[in-house]
Amino acid sequence: MSSAIWYLYEFARKKWLERFLDATTDPEIAETPSRFRDFPEVEKELCISCGACVFSCPSPGAIKLVRGEEEDTIFPVIDEGSCIRCGFCVEVCPTEPKTLKSGENSLIMEEYRILPHEKVYIADEYLCIRCKKCLDACKVGAISYQDNLISIDQSKCVACGDCIEACPVKGAIKETYIINLDEQKQITNTLIESLENTINTEMEKIRKLPDFDPSGIVKLEFPLKEIIEKAHEIIINEEMILKLMEKVTDRLKMNVIVWNEELCNGCRLCVDECPVGALSYDENTGKVQRDEKTCLRCSICHQTCPFGVPELYVARFLLKDDVILITLKPSKISIRS
Repeated sequence: MSSAIWYLYEFARKKWLERFLDATTDPEIAETPSRFRDFPEVEKELCISCGACVFSCPSPGAIKLVRGEEEDTIFPVIDEGSCIRCGFCVEVCPTEPKTLKSGENSLIMEEYRILPHEKVYIADEYLCIRCKKCLDACKVGAISYQDNLISIDQSKCVACGDCIEACPVKGAIKETYIINLDEQKQITNTLIESLENTINTEMEKIRKLPDFDPSGIVKLEFPLKEIIEKAHEIIINEEMILKLMEKVTDRLKMNVIVWNEELCNGCRLCVDECPVGALSYDENTGKVQRDEKTCLRCSICHQTCPFGVPELYVARFLLKDDVILITLKPSKISIRS
């Protein structure tokens, strides 16, 4: 009974009533430390629409990219009902200053950044003309120029593709997928084999070329439909297939040997020079025979033969619309006299 009376006395005290009616949180408790990660704040004018924040978010629907009222403006929007305030989106944001902000960004190290890397961009030293337009186009400072070479820092690159759009030389910056590597090899081998078969079927036309075209240039077309159907049996992603084919055709150069047996007088100089034994002397015909399957098309026989039996052409390729354009030109390698 005495305990109940004491509680009633405490509740009736004026000081307690004042504190009850005017309750406030202790300032020391209310102040959040600088490292506290609240809901991210968005500076939408800084966004480069790379999508790194969306790919890094572990909470479905917590962040998405939306298009603004102004043309070509895209920026992230945070759904506070889904956001778990982990700060991953802030960590991976590559802009400087950052588009997303939330507390101190020091818990995730640079080498553990979460970026949407299914593909990487690589500068081709052979095709690059060192115009440096890609440096100006890169918004995250991933591209540098040193020792007369363009290099791309993969830890900074966000695969936005601005460098490719700015580059004036087709293929100087390559977009390379780093997933499904075995499947990519299969498609590459299938493509090269199909191109070789196309050239071989036109061998008669190539052999008769000097008779009707003094320029010595053969132009062929290889339709993409059939090879794409074969590639779809290996990989579903058509964009990856087309990018892979474009990368292959940009750099692919193929030697083509046309063997004019009628010109051979059986001297057998080429037989001794062939490094793989693809050439043999036929006693019945008195001429040298060439095994197409064994031949490496290294051009040694072309340089050795004094009678012009092996003609050497160089085939180059260009992916355009729904075909691969094939151009064969006579090699500029001089014949040994």
